[in-house]
Amino acid sequence: MENYNFLIEKLKELGLTKREAEVYLTLLIKNGATVKELLESLDVHQPQLYNIIQSLIRKGFIRVSSGRPRVYTASDIGVLIDVQKMKFDVLKNTLQEELAKIKGKPEEEGPYISMVRSLEGVLASIIETINAAEIEIRAELPATVFEELKPYLLSALQRKVNLYLLVYPSTANFEEFERFKDQVKIKTSELGNFLLVISDLSKAVYSKRRFLSIHKLPVSNTEVYGYVIHEKDLLLRLLNIHNNLWIKAKEVLCWVPRPELYPKVFVEFSMALNELETLLRLGYTPIVTVEGWDVKGEFPLKVKGKVRSVNRFGIVSNFLLECEKGTLTIGGFDAEVEDIEAQKVTIEKIERQKEGKE
Repeated sequence: MENYNFLIEKLKELGLTKREAEVYLTLLIKNGATVKELLESLDVHQPQLYNIIQSLIRKGFIRVSSGRPRVYTASDIGVLIDVQKMKFDVLKNTLQEELAKIKGKPEEEGPYISMVRSLEGVLASIIETINAAEIEIRAELPATVFEELKPYLLSALQRKVNLYLLVYPSTANFEEFERFKDQVKIKTSELGNFLLVISDLSKAVYSKRRFLSIHKLPVSNTEVYGYVIHEKDLLLRLLNIHNNLWIKAKEVLCWVPRPELYPKVFVEFSMALNELETLLRLGYTPIVTVEGWDVKGEFPLKVKGKVRSVNRFGIVSNFLLECEKGTLTIGGFDAEVEDIEAQKVTIEKIERQKEGKE
């Protein structure tokens, strides 16, 4: 059988040993067999075969007839996986409840950067990051990983989280995301920089593109590693690289700016700036609320006003806000030349500009 070894490896992922997987697959191919028939087909001693059979029966992978000679048949793999999923769902709920009781509140933050090993570890960290998002997710994903994460991204959209997604190469299907078109911006590129998922600009998961490339020799799942990043400065440096590709990438799905779309909240400043620039170009005046820090006085503040312009020069990008305090310049993280360092920008509503007044 051409894909025999592949099937053996996949059955091992379900918790079977190599020998157990061989017996299960043989029974499946033969549509049932006796011990004698199994001994003729497999290179295994009879006492060992009996032990394997008993183990497979206990795990639910095979059934045995009541007559003589006994005939062993393979259980349906789909049903077995469904049963495992139910068991894991119960286990997940139980552990979450019990661990929450003993976890308590951490007295200090965890490490700024931590390493995770194996593809499963990277995927688990990404899912945890997606599930924690409350406002927005930014992601750059290989198409194969995107397919794995689809259910979790869709669940985030159901929670009203905004999604900014770049997938490479452009082979993925995005039909399920069209019903959330007022919350998503999706682009594709033939090549990506890395795997990157960022939640609310507070937590990111990063891994090398090399580990997941379809154009290079496959890497063992155990050799894959990635990083969970809480360090905001490093996170934003990665975002700068991502943004350079985002600008050039092909747009697949994007909301259409219009009055009924707002209010809309932005944590990541570059996306807020892009949205404001688009609105101004379309002839709208955005009314926004900015939450952040006074750059010179270093105290928190919150201001509301009308956006008059978006400015980009060199490495500095900001927008001009007309409010009760006067005209203020609003910058992003680590702003130095602006009046305010924005941590959250909410476009409350938009108004049509009046000729000669706006």
